Amino acid sequence: MKIVIAICTYQRPEGLERLLRSLTSLDGNYDITVAVADNDAATEGLAVVERMRAAYPYPLVATRAEKPGISHSRNAAATLALTQEPDLIAFLDDDEWPEPQWLSEMVRVQTTSNADAVGGPTVSLFPDDAPAELTQSHYYGAALDADDGGACQLQAAGNFLIKASTLASLGPQFFHPDFAHSGGEDLAFFMTMAQRGHTMHWAKHATVYEPVPAERLTTEWLRERVKIVHNARVHVMAALQPGPIATAIRLVKTAGLGAYATLYSLAGLALPAMRFDAASLRWKFIGKLSAHLNLRAARPAGH
Repeated sequence: MKIVIAICTYQRPEGLERLLRSLTSLDGNYDITVAVADNDAATEGLAVVERMRAAYPYPLVATRAEKPGISHSRNAAATLALTQEPDLIAFLDDDEWPEPQWLSEMVRVQTTSNADAVGGPTVSLFPDDAPAELTQSHYYGAALDADDGGACQLQAAGNFLIKASTLASLGPQFFHPDFAHSGGEDLAFFMTMAQRGHTMHWAKHATVYEPVPAERLTTEWLRERVKIVHNARVHVMAALQPGPIATAIRLVKTAGLGAYATLYSLAGLALPAMRFDAASLRWKFIGKLSAHLNLRAARPAGH
């Protein structure tokens, strides 16, 4: 079985090197090639690949993603991976590293279910002094409440495996360029898969880790993160589920969220334990409302 591990990188040479080194400890006996797409004009990621290539245990190939934005980076990685003619392609980002059983767990679930794509959890690692209210937010990391091996709807592209034939059928614009700077390109990708009848399953034990840097451990960062996520979600839904009825349903849901956030915030005036959750609901509502007003939030690089 030939597998390409496709990696998107942007201005994280240390993270990319850590990830590449971690891949040398993977369990299983697979024919692996590692493909890196660097989205930085300074090509620090390509320099890491060149420095490590000679002594690396797997073939290392790399390309420069010329256009800025996460969609273009993912498209470049997908295109490069497909040129290697693999059976399966696994995607990781440069701020992650997998457990040794990560790939074998992905392959186990894919083989058992014959799924077109398999996703796994991304677990955030926080400093010991991180605020507890932030560490409990599900806006860090990515995981689904799904059984191991169970069917699911994937949403995040930082940790998934896909049949090469399925990926090829979704090209050449695998990840929609309209979401290159706002985020949501991965949700649009998996929604398109579902609309075309492709199956997705969950590998509960195919874990990757990501450290949370200090600049993300603030209420201000999380507020912008929540707003960006839900702004992008509405734009994705509008693009893939157009029409007056679907639009009306989304508007009603957003209005209901606004009312709920208001009531929760009022309760939070008397119950301090509710205030952070109330704030999260307000941020979510603001993100969605701004999308309905046709405003698009831009995701900072590396956000």
